[in-house]
Amino acid sequence: MATHRAIAALSRAILGLMKERYAEAESASAEFKLYQAKDFGSPMSEGFSLFLYHVTLNTTLRNPPLRRSPDGRRFRPSLPLDLHYLLTPWAADAERQQRMLGWAARFMEDNTSLPAFVINRYADADDVFPPGDTIELACESLALSDFLGLWDKLGPGLETSIAYVARAIQIDSEVELSDADRARAGGGPGPAP
Repeated sequence: MATHRAIAALSRAILGLMKERYAEAESASAEFKLYQAKDFGSPMSEGFSLFLYHVTLNTTLRNPPLRRSPDGRRFRPSLPLDLHYLLTPWAADAERQQRMLGWAARFMEDNTSLPAFVINRYADADDVFPPGDTIELACESLALSDFLGLWDKLGPGLETSIAYVARAIQIDSEVELSDADRARAGGGPGPAP
């Protein structure tokens, strides 16, 4: 479970780790940037972009329980989100771009599990993810409808890319529930046990 800064922190952690490892593996300098749709119109000359193109509610955690703090207070349930990314290598020639894509695919497969301490290292605050949290990253195939939606959004600026999903980022609520709220939410009346 994490704070509202979790999405940005995870995105920065993925790119930060890639930048560190790429410097070790390749001699060329490359940029590592978070992209918005408008950036595909005038992309970088060489490097990697990470584009968060879709966010969905995680369906396996549809009805999470109320969140309880260490001191027993109860809060609204955490919001479980799946983050869908498009990772794109950019280079002046196709062969270099394909080598970069191969490196990126191998890197992502070698780092499918990111623990909280790694993500927090790249965050703008030390406590975005609590100790013990881990975020799973998985390669995902784009459905035809998703691909066509991206093509509509990005047009000919869409280069060869690979899609990933980060599953079940749980964003905590800071809304504390009163006894009456807990009873309505099915948490039962009275103080926390």
